[in-house]
This record gives sequence, structure tokens and C-alpha cells, in this order.
Amino acid sequence: MLTGPHLFALTGHRLIAVDGGSMAPTYLPGDIVITSPPTGDDLHVGRILVIGTPPDLYTHRVVEVRDRGATVVARLQGDANTVRDPGWIEQTDVHAIPTARLTGPAADALGAVSNPIGRGALVAGTAALLWWPRSSTRTRDRSTPR
Repeated sequence: MLTGPHLFALTGHRLIAVDGGSMAPTYLPGDIVITSPPTGDDLHVGRILVIGTPPDLYTHRVVEVRDRGATVVARLQGDANTVRDPGWIEQTDVHAIPTARLTGPAADALGAVSNPIGRGALVAGTAALLWWPRSSTRTRDRSTPR
């Protein structure tokens, strides 16, 4: 079954659910962030990056960039955080680039079908509707006289 999240994956985009408040007010818990693959040149002050490898991902903003000869490194910080993240990241640490955000009911609905339980409930609900008895109203056979 190709659900919304699978269709996004076919285009290289990913959906990531926000589960923390470090990027408030830019991203709030419950939001769904739509991401694109990294470009290879993503370390720019102000850019928001998704860092790590699943399931250990986090999203923070680049606040400082340094050229260290053969590599460029960046410091990150969550918009709601008062201190910068410890350490520096390199381009190879970038998992994805946020390109859009869904909030409210749209994020809730997409989040629900993005996990195995939600997909199972969607399939079960669809199957139940398909197998539900039709209306008990019967049509009269017009070929039989009354």
C-alpha cells in the first residue's frame, strides 16, 4: 500500500515528526517536517538541518561556520535553547534539510498513518467499510407483478 509517507520517500523527501521543543517557535511538538536530501553544501549560518541517523535525529539551526582547511564545520543551536550545541558537525553529519512543515490536523492525520499502528488502523477501517452490509432497503423486482 502506498500511503502519503511512502509517496514522499519515492521523491527523496522524508517526513519527520517533531517530538521536542528545542526549535520552538519554528517547529513545535506534533508538527511534521517535510525534508529533502542534503545537497552537499548545507553548512550556512541560518540554515536548519536534520542531524544524526534514524532513529536518533534532531533538528537545529546553524549558528556558526568555520573553514578548517579541507573541511567546513558548523555549530548548531535550537531556536529555543540558550546555549549552542556542544561540538561541531561536518557536512557528512547532515541527514536532511527541512523544506516545509505541517501543523494542526494535517500533521495529526499524516502522523497517524506514518506509524505501523496508524497504518493498521487505516487498513482495518477501510476493510470494515468495504465489508459492511449494504443498506437494508430492498429494491422491488419490477418483473414480478404485484
